[in-house]
Amino acid sequence: MVKLRLLLAFVLCFTSCKDLETQKVSSDELVQEELKTIKMNEVEEYPSFAICDSLKNQELRYQCFKTQLALNFQRQLSNKPIIVETELNDTIWLYLSISEVGDLKIERVEIPDTIALQLPELELWLKDSLDSLPRITPANKRSIPVKTAFKMPVLVKVD
Repeated sequence: MVKLRLLLAFVLCFTSCKDLETQKVSSDELVQEELKTIKMNEVEEYPSFAICDSLKNQELRYQCFKTQLALNFQRQLSNKPIIVETELNDTIWLYLSISEVGDLKIERVEIPDTIALQLPELELWLKDSLDSLPRITPANKRSIPVKTAFKMPVLVKVD
C-alpha cells in the first residue's frame, strides 16, 4: 500500500510539473506581434507649424499646416518678377518630405511643359521659398518623431 501511494505521488509530481511550466516567448515574437498592430503608412500626429498647434483635432492641424505651406509659396512667388507670353492655368506637383527634426525638403517637382517653358526658374523659386518657413514640428508615431512624405498640388495661374 505504501508503494502504491509512493508511486501515485511520484506520477502526480511528474504530470503536475508539466502544468506549471511557463511558456517562453522570444523577443522576436513579441516584436513581430507588435509590428502587426502598427500601421506603417499612418502617423498619429501630423507635422505642424506653431500657429496650428492650438488646434486639438489632428485633421484640422494637418489642414492648417498645408494651408500655411501653400500661403508661404504664394507669398514668395508673388514677390518674383513673373512675365509670361501666354496665359497660364495649370497645376504643378510638389513631392515634399519632412525629416525627423522638422527639415522640409522638396524631393521632386512635376512641372508641365507649358509652365516650364515660360517660367524656367520656378523650381528654384519654390526651393528658395522654404527658407522663409517657420519651424516645423515633425510628425509623430508612438510619440517618436518620424520622417513623412506627401504630395502637394500648386495651382499656377498667371493672366
